[in-house]
Amino acid sequence: MMTKIIGKLFDDGRDGILIIKPSKPFFGCSKHENRYPINNGTVDIELLPTPAGIHYLVSFKAPGDFSRTDFTLRWRVPDQTEVDITPASSAQPGGANPRTSPSIFERVQLKRVAGELTDTLNQKDDLNQKLLQAEARVQQLQNELQSFRRSTDSVLANRDKTIAQLQEQNTPTVNTVYLDKPVPPAALYERINRLEQENIRLLELNAEYYKSVVDLYQLQLDKARNSPQALPVGSVSSPQKRLLRKLLGK
Repeated sequence: MMTKIIGKLFDDGRDGILIIKPSKPFFGCSKHENRYPINNGTVDIELLPTPAGIHYLVSFKAPGDFSRTDFTLRWRVPDQTEVDITPASSAQPGGANPRTSPSIFERVQLKRVAGELTDTLNQKDDLNQKLLQAEARVQQLQNELQSFRRSTDSVLANRDKTIAQLQEQNTPTVNTVYLDKPVPPAALYERINRLEQENIRLLELNAEYYKSVVDLYQLQLDKARNSPQALPVGSVSSPQKRLLRKLLGK
C-alpha cells in the first residue's frame, strides 16, 4: 500500500523538483532517483512505506538546476494512508496559538529520529560485541605467543646442552711426547763437514791413482807384446802388478 505525502514545504510558494531515492533498495522500490514536481511550495506524492533501517534521501532543486544532487533530508515513511508534512508554524496562519498536540509532520520526524536512534543503539551493541570478540582473540593470540616463546626457549636450551655434550664426547685425546735429542755444537758440525769433504777428496785421488796404474800397466803389456825379448810381466811381482792381474782377471 502506498502512503500519500502531502503538505507545504516552502512558505514562499516556490516551484521546483523534489528528488527522492531510498538509502537502500527494498522490495518494490529500486535504488534509482525519482523526481516529483513542487508547485507553489506544496507537494502531493505517493511513496512506499520504508522498512526498518531504511529511509528516503530527499533533495530540492530549482527549475533548470543541473548541478550535482546533494541530499539534505531523510524521510521515514510510515505505513499509513496519508501523511501531512506541513510544519506546525505554517499550518496556523495569522499568528494563532500553536496546537498543543504535535502535528503529523512532527510525529513522523519523532518516529524517524526514534528509529534512527534504535538503529544506532543496535549498531553500538554489535560494535561492542565485535570489540569484545576482538579483545578475546588478541588475548588468545598473546597467550599462544607466550607459549610458543617458552617452548622455543626450551628447545634451544636442550639443543645447546646436546651440542655441548657431543663436543665433550668427541674431543680428541692429545698425547704429548717429549724426545731428548742432543744437538752437537757448531764446532763439531764444522769438523764433521771438513772430514767428510777430505774423505771425498781422498776417494777421488785414490780412484785417479788406480786409474793411472791401470793405464801404465796396460801400456807395459802392449809394449811387451810388441817386444818378445822383453822380460815377461809376470816375472816381476809387486803390489801394483798383483792389482793389475786382479783387474785383468789373471
